[in-house]
Amino acid sequence: MFWNLVRYEFKNVNKWYLALYAAVLALSVFIGIQTQNYNNLPVKESQPTMLLFLATVFGGLMLTLGISTIFLIIKRFKGSVYDRQGYLTLTLPVSEHHIITAKLIGAFIWSLISTAVLLLCIYIILLSTNSDEVQLSTLLSFVGEHFTGFGLTVLSFLLSTISGILCIYLAISIGQLFNEYRTALAVAAYIGIRIVIGIIEVFFNTSANFYVNSLAGFNDNFYMGASVGIVEELIFIAIFYLGTYYILKNKVNLQ
Repeated sequence: MFWNLVRYEFKNVNKWYLALYAAVLALSVFIGIQTQNYNNLPVKESQPTMLLFLATVFGGLMLTLGISTIFLIIKRFKGSVYDRQGYLTLTLPVSEHHIITAKLIGAFIWSLISTAVLLLCIYIILLSTNSDEVQLSTLLSFVGEHFTGFGLTVLSFLLSTISGILCIYLAISIGQLFNEYRTALAVAAYIGIRIVIGIIEVFFNTSANFYVNSLAGFNDNFYMGASVGIVEELIFIAIFYLGTYYILKNKVNLQ
């Protein structure tokens, strides 16, 4: 039954999201071709206007992609757990752990797909510059040379993604505790949680250390900052998950 829940997270996703992925990738290829043609022109006149227009459209699509992914995460959790569909979801022969985990797996995979599409689009556009630094062999060589640091960065990103999703789940769960203004209170809860997290990171100076040391390169300070950041994300994941689980198990207030 658990894996049926996971499959359901993908089966009922609107094909509009897939069309958006295809549109962004296609536009990035077109921008790359136009950039390459512009670089080969002996006289560069009207092409910058076209490139600026395409870049603006591309930026709009990327923004839409990010917002759509967040909307998908919210809709799939709130709609099937705390709205009318929740009556069916909560009567299934599965535990609250399975419900949360199935939703989390679906949201996590969709987030990774959106991130992969974003990175692929950027790489396609950069390839049009014919720079040696963006060639696949150069990138693979860089990753191999700094494998540990790169691995910590990827792990930190993955944990941060899971933490962000669970933070949204917890905020939605807090909002549904009330009978009115659920959406507004969920947004307020999310903002409040992020403010608390920001204060904690500033107090321990973890976020600043990680990003400043990232710019400085893969040195000892970077490894220390990344390690502390990973532990921090694991703590947040545990808090957000347990908070969501407690509310879902003991404080459900379906409309």
